[in-house]
Amino acid sequence: MNKKRLLLLSISGLVIIIFFIFYFTKEQLGSAEKQASESKKTVISWVDKKIADEHFKGSLLLVKNQEIFYKQSYGYSNNAEKIENNLSTSYPIASLQKFITGIVILQLIQEKKLNENTSLKEFYPAIKDSEAITIRQLLNHTSGIVMDEMEPPVLLITQEEQMDYTLDHLEVSYKKDFYYSNANYTLLSGIISKVLKSDYETVVQKRIIEKLDLKNTFFWDTLPKNQESPTPYQYQRKDYQTDDFLNSDKLFSSLLGAGNMFMSVEDMWQVQKGLTDGRLFSATEYNDLANSELGEYQAGFFYFDGLKYSEGNLGGYDTVIYGKKNEQDLVILFANQPAENGMGNLAEQLYNRISSY
Repeated sequence: MNKKRLLLLSISGLVIIIFFIFYFTKEQLGSAEKQASESKKTVISWVDKKIADEHFKGSLLLVKNQEIFYKQSYGYSNNAEKIENNLSTSYPIASLQKFITGIVILQLIQEKKLNENTSLKEFYPAIKDSEAITIRQLLNHTSGIVMDEMEPPVLLITQEEQMDYTLDHLEVSYKKDFYYSNANYTLLSGIISKVLKSDYETVVQKRIIEKLDLKNTFFWDTLPKNQESPTPYQYQRKDYQTDDFLNSDKLFSSLLGAGNMFMSVEDMWQVQKGLTDGRLFSATEYNDLANSELGEYQAGFFYFDGLKYSEGNLGGYDTVIYGKKNEQDLVILFANQPAENGMGNLAEQLYNRISSY
């Protein structure tokens, strides 16, 4: 009898101990989850305040550990009519288009349809010193080609007209130092068309837009008629001041492959993911093809300290990608009123905040 009582007491004690272990473990987990949740709220609160302090108007998407951490839009797409920016708003991405053109070129290199050392002469022999200019130099702005960014006197309707405009206005220097020029990427667009025997927009549509199922990505001449692009503004002691930079269809028509696409921040995140998740390239293919380990400017991005950065701007339109080159932590900022102290500066501060979270 004593033995049975002792056994029952032991079992009862064990049950009580298990209960308390389970209870306190659950409480601790709940507390940890609550602290994590509060911490994320604190970070988001800090982000929103920073955005407000910088008078940024546009859309934001933050990535942490390859997952969307926070996405939000701020201010008006059209202040006069009080139309708000939203996460589906398609912004002119300006020079961010260059890395998209670069994606197609790197795909063609991977497919053995191009070589990074192929000379420009093979495609455009009439260009001065074209035999000494390579695909890689065009990608990295070290070709010696220079061209002013200016609005053409007429709208350039066809790709042939757009290419002819660039060919008529570019110049070639004997220097091969880094010199940022839209002409490099317009020439790459022409090369894409010559290799694949299709116009540039159709190639990008099939290889990237349809491949990634992008819903809010367009070219300047395919933007739906019922979808207005956001109005560009500047902060000058007051929000929503008139942007003096002339943005027009004529200017967009001259930026083939270099700055005439419109995109939402969520679509841009899909493109960034596609660089490493197998839809466009595998985890290491893109960085290997782009030579990102060499640093400096490579195929549309500046690389440094394991990070990548690209910015495009056309007056009040300013777009930035900043973060780890493996897409682990990333900041995507699209503005129709840029940050008061610079978009690159704002992107860096946001990145430092989420990467330390």
